[in-house]
Formats: sequence, C-alpha cells, structure tokens
Amino acid sequence: MTARLLLIRHGETPNNAARMFRGPDGAAEGLSDTGHAEAIALGLSLAARHLPTPRLYASPYTRAQQTAQHLADALGVPVQILPGVHEIDTGDWMGRPYSDVQERLHELVAPDGQFGYPGGESLAQVAERFQAALQEVLPQNGETLIVVSHGAALVALLSRLLGRDLKAAYLSDEFHHANTAVTELDWRAEGQPTMLRLADVSHLTE
Repeated sequence: MTARLLLIRHGETPNNAARMFRGPDGAAEGLSDTGHAEAIALGLSLAARHLPTPRLYASPYTRAQQTAQHLADALGVPVQILPGVHEIDTGDWMGRPYSDVQERLHELVAPDGQFGYPGGESLAQVAERFQAALQEVLPQNGETLIVVSHGAALVALLSRLLGRDLKAAYLSDEFHHANTAVTELDWRAEGQPTMLRLADVSHLTE
C-alpha cells in the first residue's frame, strides 16, 4: 500500500502572533485575519495539485477547524473532526511566552526524564495519542489523507514516526512548522514513512 499523508499546522492566531503558550482553554481561539489568508492560500495551492481521493481531518480546536474549512472549500470535500491530534496541554505554562523554553528549560524535564509541560502533557504522551488517532483513519492505497493539527503536536508525531529523540527534536526546531506549513509523507503499510517535503510554506509566496 502506498498513499500520501499531509500534516498541516493551522493558520496564525492572535496568541501565535503574541508568542504566548495556550492550553486547552485556548481551544476556542480562532484564526487572525492573517491566519485566514494563509489558509486560503494553502487551499488554492492544494487544489491546483489535484490530489487523488483527498480525505480531510482537523483537530477539535477551532483554529484547526477554521483552517481545514478553507481547504475543504478549495478541495470540495468535507471536514471531519479527529480527536487525539489536538495541541499539547501546556499545563502550568499556560500564558507564558515561548522564550521561557530556553530560559527555563529545566522545568520541562520531569523526574522520570520525560520531556513536556508540568501540570500538562509530555511530548511522548502527545505522540502516542496522535499516532493512535492516525491508526483509525490511515489512508488506503492511492488516497491522500490531510490532517490539520498544531505545532508541538506535529513535532511529537514526526519525532515518533521518524525515530528521533523527542526532546532533541523539539529543541533543535528540526520539525518546526510555521503557520500553515505542510509536511508530506509517502505512507507505506510496513516500515517508516518517507519524507517528501518538510514544513513547506511555498504556498505563501506563490
């Protein structure tokens, strides 16, 4: 079996622009005007590719669903909600600036060595739930599975799928996705998926 998996980060939100962490309380936050424009541009780019048999899923969070709806409008397919691919719960770090990751890194390593957010989730937990969710909707031969998710969640999943150390990948920005960035994988029934493009944002300059 060979199929395509497209993993997409949602468009910009006001909190993204402010570079602040949100937790589950931010689930209802929508896209900014910039975020809507980014998602529209991505939808047009995907439509121009005439993707074979696309199936479109979004996380339960509003920003992912709004992004996915713009893609749905361009592709002519419905949006389905996929529990388990939502953003990491940042716990006690809710409302803190992104810069605290470098300045307070020691707070993100739990006594058992897991890397994540105190009072929230570890990246390993996110990778596990994301991968389990994908197992429920894996693309069939020739299909294109499109999943709109979130920045840290995508880092966790890709690290797991490609055998990278979660902490090292998170801190190195190896799998960092800007808003509406697209990662495309050649998905096979056996073995690791093959990376075709990583965190691509060329649609924003087309």
